Amino acid sequence: MADQAFRHRLGRNFEAFVGEAFQVVRWALIVGFAQLLATRFPGLGFRALHLALAALLFGYLASRFLLRPEIRFFPDDAPRWQRLLQSIGNLLICIVAFALVLWGIGAIVDGLADYRGPE
Repeated sequence: MADQAFRHRLGRNFEAFVGEAFQVVRWALIVGFAQLLATRFPGLGFRALHLALAALLFGYLASRFLLRPEIRFFPDDAPRWQRLLQSIGNLLICIVAFALVLWGIGAIVDGLADYRGPE
């Protein structure tokens, strides 16, 4: 920790990670609020808002896993079929991350709905 350059790199990496985590939490709160509204007030409007915001959340997660540097499974000089397989793997990771985030949002919204009770 005495090396100033190391501390600077560590600080930048930590700041980038926290920024990304905050973005996901912020999107999750927005989607969760829309889901709570759709649960409390059934109708097409809030349901459409929830689905649209969930699609935007998926787009954000996809941009993290697909549009920026992908998680590498193969070296940079891999053949085309391996790069395609890598992209498919990253898409699957994105879908799993999205499903986990939506599952967590659903659990929180269900807990809030149970806590508030019927009105």
